Amino acid sequence: MAGQRKRQARWWWLGAGLVVMLVGSVGVAWGLGWFEQPEDPRVIEIGDMMWGMLERERQREGPGNFFTAVERVAGIGTIVLKVSTLPENLRPRIMEIGFDVMMQHMGDRADLYFALKTAEERQRFLDQELSQMDFMRKAVESAGKPQGMQGGRPNGPPGMRGSQERENKFTKFVIDRTSPAERAKLEEFITVIERRMDATGRKRQ
Repeated sequence: MAGQRKRQARWWWLGAGLVVMLVGSVGVAWGLGWFEQPEDPRVIEIGDMMWGMLERERQREGPGNFFTAVERVAGIGTIVLKVSTLPENLRPRIMEIGFDVMMQHMGDRADLYFALKTAEERQRFLDQELSQMDFMRKAVESAGKPQGMQGGRPNGPPGMRGSQERENKFTKFVIDRTSPAERAKLEEFITVIERRMDATGRKRQ
């Protein structure tokens, strides 16, 4: 039971903590466990915005800084506002797209990390990732809370506000949409990030 709770907490940390690196918070915010709905032009538009942010991240050269973080936060804010205008029956599809974007982003970062050969290169990579997380946190604080959010997070549907329920549903969602090999890779990547956070005195999400 304790091991299961730990895995749930770590996957929720992936969704709610590292997701701020890109747009995962938008996708996870609504409709965990809801039924799929037909595609809609508004959903396509928001999905294109999410994938566009991921592509820009892939093309970025060099470590991020506060200004790149501000740009990302502004993009996330625009998406949050657009999602807030959608009817509830369309939000599950946004959740699915957001999850796919998040997993692609995390997979990209994990692949880059494990491709590095030396301990020094890997530590430098982790430090750059954590610095970008710090920049994102500061950018979010500077931007304030966009419309359609409560407590710094997008409004969720009724019955989804208990943290344990969110963790359980998100964990199941991850398992249903990923392979054991993918989860193992990301679990290992999360572990090294957590260790580096502890070593540098950062608080975990």
